[in-house]
Amino acid sequence: MKILLIDDVNFVDYPTGGILGFDKVMVSAFKNELMLAGISTGSNTDIGKWTKVKIGDQNFDYYAITNEKRRTKKPLVPRRIKLCHYFRKHIKRILQRKDYDLIVTQCPEVLFFVPDKELKKTCFISPGLGNPLDISRYKWARPFGRIFDYFLVRKAKDVGYFLAAGDLNARKDFERRAKGKILATSIIQFPTRYNDLFYKVMDKNSCRKKINISAEEKLFVTVGRLNWFKGWKLMIDAFSIVTKKVPSRLVFIGDGEDEMKIKDYVKTLGLEHCVDLVGRKEPQDVGIYLNAADAFIMGSFAEGWSTTLVEACACCVPCVVTDFSSAREMVKDGENGYVVEGREAEVFASKMIDALSFDRETVIDYNHRFQNLAESNLRDDFLHTINWNTDEQDS
Repeated sequence: MKILLIDDVNFVDYPTGGILGFDKVMVSAFKNELMLAGISTGSNTDIGKWTKVKIGDQNFDYYAITNEKRRTKKPLVPRRIKLCHYFRKHIKRILQRKDYDLIVTQCPEVLFFVPDKELKKTCFISPGLGNPLDISRYKWARPFGRIFDYFLVRKAKDVGYFLAAGDLNARKDFERRAKGKILATSIIQFPTRYNDLFYKVMDKNSCRKKINISAEEKLFVTVGRLNWFKGWKLMIDAFSIVTKKVPSRLVFIGDGEDEMKIKDYVKTLGLEHCVDLVGRKEPQDVGIYLNAADAFIMGSFAEGWSTTLVEACACCVPCVVTDFSSAREMVKDGENGYVVEGREAEVFASKMIDALSFDRETVIDYNHRFQNLAESNLRDDFLHTINWNTDEQDS
């Protein structure tokens, strides 16, 4: 089969997040069965035409809709608006290629402009089912959430395959927002996958040596975009309580527009000596940090099916997270971590301390259940999920 994968990423390293993470797994799993359409972040890629681009050791047919400047600060014009402009402009040219069997996208801004006649051969994979405008960095954009839902439902109700990482409650909430035009039962749960080359159990002590963390110091790690909706204030407030009782260190992995705000807040609390912002790291390095940690923490207000939580579970590190969608499907209280209701720093801190008592071998035994979410299983799982019969397609 031939899949046309269209998303708002360069399929290598920008912009970071769940969409890019899943697309990289798709690229690795399907290889030359893919054609790619997305953005460019270099000056050597032709814009507005099909060309060849090498990703890893594989050459792909590639269509770039724009050359986008890498940035961590909030742009003046929301990126979603720019994407709507670019995909509207380029979608017909992208689809002039007729040698694909299936269109796959995770990006609503792509789905908005897929012609109706192409929807039956389209697979929309929603990383999360919440309305992204509800947690927009632009407060003025939040009232437009209903309009966003209207256009999304208008297209998504007719796609051939609607997959989502969200749990049952998230799917039911989407059905409510869709006013019954899309039923929760018609949305197929398809969890985020992880790269099992990098996210796996490794020796904790050797990982600590690689990042210069002593064996005695308790280490908490969080991974994700440095943005308010990831809950950095809750995590820092909770950590400030923990470190007074247990000498410890908190490491933020990732970049984003709130970097300076976080540094200023850390300085205000006098925690500069034990809170590190190490920036974006390659997957192999993230895996080392996770294995070195005593606990992984997340304070998000909202998530779909969190890629970083899947990766932490794959590394079998105890997890302390807020009660976002899918959290309770991955974390069971007292078994491999804790899901914290509410946003009280004292409560979150108490669970961080409790997580330090977990026996790592017990967590490893429990987290073996996540091995089926490894990248190596993606291709077969995806084709099975959409009931794709490759023999029939090839005949």
